[in-house]
Amino acid sequence: MSPAADEASRAVFRRVEALFVAHVSAVFNVAYRVLWNRSDAEDVVQATFVKALTRLDQLNDTTRSRPWLLQVAYRESIAVVRKRRELPLDPIDLPESNSLDLGPEESAVLSEVAAELSQALGRLDDDERMALVLRDVEGLPMRDVADVLGIGLSAAKMRVHRGRQSLRLLLHASGIQQ
Repeated sequence: MSPAADEASRAVFRRVEALFVAHVSAVFNVAYRVLWNRSDAEDVVQATFVKALTRLDQLNDTTRSRPWLLQVAYRESIAVVRKRRELPLDPIDLPESNSLDLGPEESAVLSEVAAELSQALGRLDDDERMALVLRDVEGLPMRDVADVLGIGLSAAKMRVHRGRQSLRLLLHASGIQQ
């Protein structure tokens, strides 16, 4: 390999590494919320960044790297679901939470609320859940939510709105929200 080609290869690797460091948590979160399985979500993260490495030339606007990666992760996750042909209704594991130096009582309440929220998210329609996760958990702008899901802006707004309404009703029924 020529020195120029070797340097170009290192530059691509550094760019993907920077994308990984900046966005791995968001990519994992999207995959996990589609699959509800930690191992499968980790596989999707790996596949997403392998695709990023091989298709980095498709990313012309670096400000769009997050939605681009999340779209790849979403599509990879859907491919896993299609291969599996079954999607569990209940989440298997809750994401680990960072310690906030809470006492045992506060930790127990927070854990219970997190479990109820995760179960409520798991009961949402897949389309609404993904729109809600992308918008409210990952903080993507509505235009990016629409791009990641491959739908129009108004459809994305509707899915987020319906997801919030459904989540509110589920949480109210479980006694979490008044």
